[in-house]
Amino acid sequence: MYYIGIDVGGTNLVAGLVEESGHIINKVSTPVVKDMTARQFGAELVRLSQRLCEVGGIGFDRIEAVGIGLPGVVDNKAGLFVQNPNMPFRDKNVPLRAMFHEEWDVPVFLGNDANCAAVGEYWAGAAKGCDPAVMVTLGTGIGGGMVCGGKLFTGFANSGMEIGHMIIQPNGILCGCGGRGCWERYGSATALIQLTQLEMERDRESKLWELVEGDPSKVQGRTPFQAARLGDAAAKRVLRNYLDGLSIGMINLINILQPEIICLGGGVSNAEDDLLLAPLREMVWRGCFDKTNHTRIEKASLGNDAGVVGAALLCNLV
Repeated sequence: MYYIGIDVGGTNLVAGLVEESGHIINKVSTPVVKDMTARQFGAELVRLSQRLCEVGGIGFDRIEAVGIGLPGVVDNKAGLFVQNPNMPFRDKNVPLRAMFHEEWDVPVFLGNDANCAAVGEYWAGAAKGCDPAVMVTLGTGIGGGMVCGGKLFTGFANSGMEIGHMIIQPNGILCGCGGRGCWERYGSATALIQLTQLEMERDRESKLWELVEGDPSKVQGRTPFQAARLGDAAAKRVLRNYLDGLSIGMINLINILQPEIICLGGGVSNAEDDLLLAPLREMVWRGCFDKTNHTRIEKASLGNDAGVVGAALLCNLV
């Protein structure tokens, strides 16, 4: 049997035909239309899924389940896309499963996109064989997901593991959620970029200026790592400050959950190990309550495919 996983982004919809092992047979994608309605969105998911079967030469009756990873709050039990911040439509409680079943009566499972990435890494990636397993994605914000006891943890109201909004600094930097001091304001790729831009203003001689051709708006998550590799003192200060913030959230996760592994995903995680993972591990392990049983901290291995694989195999973990 085969599974279909759909990773819903604000820009593109990506669907993959997936075997139970987590191997992706093929993928298709389509852009998100800027004026798409909720009903058009539901119809597009069906069309994309069926096109995937046609491209792969797989009959519809051989699909075990369809999983959809969504950027927002979902209620899998009710089949609802409860709330979303990034799609063209702003409808709440979109009956996505019912919409899908109007066109194709196949089991449909809904999951938050970060949770799907956690499922993907647990089933076929760096966290395979580890339980509990936590996924942390370092992007515009910080996303998280956890598999515990072989099941996806979502909390009683389906919005658990919003780890980016863990408070690590009382009365700290204002967050988009309205709170202050959220972890993602200190440990996300956005935070790293802002730290870099601030340090550039303090040090006009930094090599950071050369790397961005004198334009601070060109700073990316990889920029301070590149400058640090060149020995730039300002970039090294940026990374020290960034790792301080990132490590606090990681220490909290480990002290509370004690997962066997934490997988780091997102663009920042692609930095060289000696500049990111090695110092981060040292700082986290030094700060944890349990000094003998170290949670593994590893790079996620599935990259952009984690969401597709995890969505496809949601049916096995919910």
